[in-house]
Amino acid sequence: MDSNRQGDRNVHQLLGTIEDIYHIRDLDTLLERVLSEARRFVHADAGTLYLIVGRDLYFSYVQNDTLFKGETARDKYTRSSQKMAINKTSLAGYVAMTGESLLIDDVYKDIRSDVSYAFNPAYDQETAYRTRSILVVPLITRDDTILGVLQLINAKNTGGRVVPFSMQDRLYINQFASNAANAIEKAKLSREMVLRMVELTELRDPYETSRHAKRVGAYSVELYERWALQHGIASSEIKETRDILRTAAILHDVGKVAISDVILKKTGDLDEEEQVQMKYHTIYGARLFRYTKSPWDRMASEVALNHHERWDGRGYPGEIGDLFAPAVHFGPGKKGEKIPISARIVALADVYDSLVSKRAYKHSWKEEKTLKYIRSEAGKQFDPELARLFIKMYDVIKAIKQKYAY
Repeated sequence: MDSNRQGDRNVHQLLGTIEDIYHIRDLDTLLERVLSEARRFVHADAGTLYLIVGRDLYFSYVQNDTLFKGETARDKYTRSSQKMAINKTSLAGYVAMTGESLLIDDVYKDIRSDVSYAFNPAYDQETAYRTRSILVVPLITRDDTILGVLQLINAKNTGGRVVPFSMQDRLYINQFASNAANAIEKAKLSREMVLRMVELTELRDPYETSRHAKRVGAYSVELYERWALQHGIASSEIKETRDILRTAAILHDVGKVAISDVILKKTGDLDEEEQVQMKYHTIYGARLFRYTKSPWDRMASEVALNHHERWDGRGYPGEIGDLFAPAVHFGPGKKGEKIPISARIVALADVYDSLVSKRAYKHSWKEEKTLKYIRSEAGKQFDPELARLFIKMYDVIKAIKQKYAY
């Protein structure tokens, strides 16, 4: 092994990293962390994490230190909506089909003529990147299910020169990938349960879709990170909050399961009484998360309850007494920073996605019109700081929108 790459890596460090990822509950956070930790451990310049969906491999996360300098928030979503067929002609497809790992010193020179797989240079040609060394390993669970593929590109020594991955790298990453697969399987199950709750809402409300919920979740965590960095929040707290905010944002409208179909599926305007009944979805949603000792439940409850509050105090349900009283009466709207930051973020993300999405009762708004509306409502409907940050990160918003397109 190249001594200039050895550093202080050891089995204890690997085990510590594995222990860390087991504590991550959010699937997207976990996938991003698995890829970044694998790259860090073997000093890889770039990498891709693929997940198997049906007969295809989806680009779940793509990282590249050379190409994505200063643009990681946007670029991690850019290619993630793409997919490839699972077959033995591509490197990742071969690993997904066979469960065998591949280690290639130079993909342009060292792939034998008697194998079925080949390196596709299209991305290198498109971006002027130069792939050389590559390590591709399967994500196999304890019951031998292949969930996806972890592909690492261009190992670098301490001088920044691209070098081959070593057999020790292969051993380490295979072990890491096996444990990561089990953590991913657990996180996928949790995400599926969350999305089933959204699907229950979708059965009642045809305008509340899982893709809308996923986009709101993704917008929210990216906006939160921008806000948190502006406010000097510790990186450990940012990671923990991202982990639970995405799920809370996905479930922001789950209280609609308790609203009458007559109201949810009405194509015309709601009358005054129907509007009042619809507003109670905030109360019903918050009530679902009554185990307040859990940080996840607390945030899910505060988002469900407060995502229709307005910065100027004209939102709902406002100040209320006992959330679980037989009759809950709406009070004066919460104003400004009295609204939890999680709900202020989700409110903006939710309104944006609703405006740019087509509904049976309205056409989708053009992007320019939507951004103009957000600017005009800064300090009224929306937290003005969050509105500015949202517009500044609009390239990220567009990439997320593409990933979770209809």
